[in-house]
Amino acid sequence: MRLTFLPIAAALFVTPATAQTTAPADSLTTDTTAIGGKEYDLKGVEVVARRKYVKADIDKLTYDIAHDEDSKTKNVLEMLRKVPLVTVDGQDNIKVKGSSSFKIYKNGHPDPSFEGATVSQILKSIPANTIKKIEVITDPGAKYDAEGTTAILNIVMKDNAGLEGVAGTVNLGVNHIGSFQPAFNLTTQTGKLTVAVNYGYARVSKRQSESESSGLTDYVKSGERDITQSSGHGPVDFHFGDISASYELDSLNLISLSAGGYYYKLHQNYNSSMRREDAAGQLIYGYSDHSTLPDYDYYSFNGRFDYQHKTHLDGEVLTLSYMGSTTRQNNDNDHDFSNFSGQVPFAYTGYVQRQNEKFFEHTAQADYVRPFGKVLKVETGAKYINRSNKSKTHVEYTDAESLNTGNDFNHTTQVAAAYVEGIAAMGKWSLRAGLRYEYSHMKATYPDGSQQGFSKSLSDWCPSASVQYKINDANSLRLNYATNINRPGISYLNPTRIETPTTVSYGNPALNSARNQSLEMTYMYIGKNITLNINPGYYFTNSQIASVMFVDNDKTVSTYGNINRQRDAYTNIYATVNAWKGGTLTFNGGTAYHSYRNPNADLALHGWNVYYWINYDQKLPWKLQLNAGFGGNAGHSPASVYSLNSNYWWHFFGIQRSFLKDDRLTVLIAADSPFERHSVYKSRTVRGDFLGWQRDIRNRQQLGIRISYRFGSLKATVKKVDTTIENNDMVGGIKK
Repeated sequence: MRLTFLPIAAALFVTPATAQTTAPADSLTTDTTAIGGKEYDLKGVEVVARRKYVKADIDKLTYDIAHDEDSKTKNVLEMLRKVPLVTVDGQDNIKVKGSSSFKIYKNGHPDPSFEGATVSQILKSIPANTIKKIEVITDPGAKYDAEGTTAILNIVMKDNAGLEGVAGTVNLGVNHIGSFQPAFNLTTQTGKLTVAVNYGYARVSKRQSESESSGLTDYVKSGERDITQSSGHGPVDFHFGDISASYELDSLNLISLSAGGYYYKLHQNYNSSMRREDAAGQLIYGYSDHSTLPDYDYYSFNGRFDYQHKTHLDGEVLTLSYMGSTTRQNNDNDHDFSNFSGQVPFAYTGYVQRQNEKFFEHTAQADYVRPFGKVLKVETGAKYINRSNKSKTHVEYTDAESLNTGNDFNHTTQVAAAYVEGIAAMGKWSLRAGLRYEYSHMKATYPDGSQQGFSKSLSDWCPSASVQYKINDANSLRLNYATNINRPGISYLNPTRIETPTTVSYGNPALNSARNQSLEMTYMYIGKNITLNINPGYYFTNSQIASVMFVDNDKTVSTYGNINRQRDAYTNIYATVNAWKGGTLTFNGGTAYHSYRNPNADLALHGWNVYYWINYDQKLPWKLQLNAGFGGNAGHSPASVYSLNSNYWWHFFGIQRSFLKDDRLTVLIAADSPFERHSVYKSRTVRGDFLGWQRDIRNRQQLGIRISYRFGSLKATVKKVDTTIENNDMVGGIKK
């Protein structure tokens, strides 16, 4: 059974958000001024220009959340739909520049809570009015880990000091198919101490998690085929929380502490059938499979300490940081076979897969920033990471104990890194160049003695460079080159062999890190009523970690290897148009050509795709606000050297209104895909030893209501240091 976390990614369409503060007033140097988002005509001339929310820097695009009125009533996930180069589809899957290869940071560091399939649920629980800005770091330089991704979303919390007091929000979202999500956050400040607490719970109902799938697998050499069907449900209980505190020792020294994490439990129950036919379409064998997850849970917790020291030289900062994090996954997957027909080629009537994976990470980091006049700024730092992965996997076969397998696998990685980066600004030109060195030592052991351990050391030099030319106040051009690497996680390395009647899977402990390179150009226009970003680029790698799939003894076998040669040529486009008074039209999308090649197997696959997201907001009389949008993916895009991605589309409508003094109470009524009851995803395997397709049908149509209430009065939020730990490396870690 394939473990599916769609309910967590989709979760509730109507999730909590609320207002906590009023956005500062806009001011324009004209005869008309805008205050609190309302336009006042001072001399009979109406202002049509609005605050510019997007800012372009040499390494990033910044969206000013704090001054966007929508942040008073929306959550962070909803605001992401307005951020340049970011799309959020109908299943709440987030992509940056059309790719899911990115990381989400909080205040400059990779909070482990913002990883995996649960990230959308967490972002829904955070009110947007607690956010200062969201940075799209399109060109991560030398200061970021070499092992990483091609883009970073950095969510920067508000850090303005203010009056003492207490303020918070209480939220509740429900939909018509039984899912609900309450949440609250609280901020308090006394003197120089500020504390913020956030907690959320989500229940994804049985009805919302229901899904159906069907599939066909053709074996090229034998001509045989597998026909499969399945249906079931997987309700989820999800808890998320964090606490942050900061203490300002004096005007130059700040201490920041935080701890947080999440936990969820999945109750999955599926019934499926499998039929094997020969080349003439005659039955060879068949059976039914009742699969359950009686005991699956997952948690991730982390704690962090930062000390920041500023000198009397403006811009000179030293930051010392430590972060510890841990994750654990327990997975007991039970399969019970019945309704046998034909000549079944296996002796067992079911199996139980018991898997326990644990991950521990300790990181220490030092960063130093030193300006030299008004032209040059130098950043340098060092970092040490110690990672420990432990995995125990055992498979017990019913009525065939001799086939039982098991494996205890431990894997440690130590990383030492140093970087230096310089940024220079000279008139209309800005330059940035950096170099990062990373040494890593990996060691694998087998405590049960099932295999011989091994170790290896790697050294990586990763240069980066950018140049930006500001044509005028509205137009700019930027060119950048970057390199990064990916190291394999434990699920990619674990060699334990998992065998079912039709499949075999295992990891590859001999995997090496993969080196990736990219070259991009960006044009940015920021006008009075139009914002436009056009970003063509080229990405390539010759040793990417990818799936290896083949047929052995009439079973599909999957593992991993450093075998993928990937080439991507793409253009991303972001545009915002203030069409008329109270109306804003936003487009996020692009097109790309993808080419994958595995020279070892002489396989190749390439194709185009177009992705798009169009959103419209309109302010109406009586303090009403209408929001509508649609988006999707179309084309012939490869997911790997073997398969093609599914095309899809989605749409939604919402209307909201605020009540009470200072708009403390907000009510949103929303419809997700009202014209489409189910979403259908169909992927196709078109290369390799076996061909076929997989069709998944999931509940999509939802009607819901979200109510949020803010209380108290406080303008301060937890202060954060400017620089802290950021680990953005692994692929194939503990699956969430």
